[in-house]
Amino acid sequence: MQRKISLLPVTAVAAAVIAVIFRVFQLLVVVDYTEMGFFDPAAGFFLGGGIYLLIVIAAAVMILGYIMDKKSDAPAVVRSAASLTPKQTAVWGAAFLAGACFRFYDLVFGFNGIDLDFIGEAAIFAVCALIGFMILGKKRLRTTVGYLQIVICISYTLKSAALFMQDTIIIRVSDELILLLSYVASVLFFLALGRFISGNESKLTRCKLLVFGGLTAILSAAASLAGYIALAVDSDYIGAHMSMHPISEIGATIIAFAVIFTMYSGNMLTVEEEVKNEAENSETTDN
Repeated sequence: MQRKISLLPVTAVAAAVIAVIFRVFQLLVVVDYTEMGFFDPAAGFFLGGGIYLLIVIAAAVMILGYIMDKKSDAPAVVRSAASLTPKQTAVWGAAFLAGACFRFYDLVFGFNGIDLDFIGEAAIFAVCALIGFMILGKKRLRTTVGYLQIVICISYTLKSAALFMQDTIIIRVSDELILLLSYVASVLFFLALGRFISGNESKLTRCKLLVFGGLTAILSAAASLAGYIALAVDSDYIGAHMSMHPISEIGATIIAFAVIFTMYSGNMLTVEEEVKNEAENSETTDN
């Protein structure tokens, strides 16, 4: 039997690839760093604001995909965190550890002093590393992992505040605006992820988790990965303007895609195994 292809994860991947390619083109051709990183006025609306239009369209399509998945009772919509298999949870653990590694690289090689951004980055690194080891150690998602997502949300909020305060024209500078949007999407994604893992979901938690997970992957890839690809193409032009392209955000892309694709995979635990898993998680939390 041929497996049904879900619209939401396909859209997230396609939009991320297109956003990265389009952003690399913008960085090399459209962004004028002699004018503080503004778009070249001669480029026109599409070449300048087209990436924002892409993000809006991707969000709309992912919401439509979620609605279709909800009607068809897709696994990503109807199953709980306890229904993930040990291999699937291990993927999450590996993703968080990968995210921690990218954070550590930025903390060491991108150190510019202790400020709000550094504190937020350090906290995200520590929590991602802790979550990664906790998941890989037990091969299941304990509710504690869900509550730890709150620390990541607070840390991203600190990073957003630091980024917003450093420049009063952030809306006009594409590097800063895309990075800020990636931080905001990450806050909403990790908040929904925490509610999902801890079993405290509200009516729209699953929609927020999947849609903002896709947006986090798209925006973080555009903010980070695109910068390093452009750097490889023209290091002389881009090299002095990499501060707004932190490599750590590649980790957010990895975590978001790991969550989306494991939730959409068809191999889930049975209802009986899920109940047992939930009981074990509750016992671990109580102890």
